[in-house]
Amino acid sequence: MSTRSYICRENEDGTYTGIYCHSDGYLTHNGAILIDHYQERDKVDKLMDLGCLSYLQPKIEPDPDKPHSFDYNDRQDGVCVFYGRDRGEKEQESFAVALEEVGQNDWIEYCYVFTQDARWKYFEPNEDSVINLRDVEADLNTEFKGYGIDRPPNEYGWFSKEEIAKLKAEQKQNCGSEM
Repeated sequence: MSTRSYICRENEDGTYTGIYCHSDGYLTHNGAILIDHYQERDKVDKLMDLGCLSYLQPKIEPDPDKPHSFDYNDRQDGVCVFYGRDRGEKEQESFAVALEEVGQNDWIEYCYVFTQDARWKYFEPNEDSVINLRDVEADLNTEFKGYGIDRPPNEYGWFSKEEIAKLKAEQKQNCGSEM
């Protein structure tokens, strides 16, 4: 089962444009990638220009000298996988989004919004009847503090108890070696 999300951009006129992302929409994957790699409006615009995607990654463009496709065995590590570009699907363009409608959608689990002031916010549809945009970075930091660790740089995904324990041990070791 996938964790589906919308990734949206707030436009100058207060409307929103968005794309669908099929996989790993949770905060510790898509949220972390967005704040680490998509802080510039032109990069967010490029993401929107390529339309709906299966999988968000730090890089938008693949190395042109290597194969990259929708097929799992032909994907380049760290590169987004788009339905249009990488699988040739039609009608995968970005679309107008009404946040209130997304808020009532039980099919989408997270909705990320790149605001006009270049901040990533998000909400979880069906959480309540009011759209409450929360700060991605602040909530990520809080989540990892709850695990007893600082948010690890360039680590994305769902973390098992074993992975958290390993990250905690690494951070403890690194703190000891800095003294």
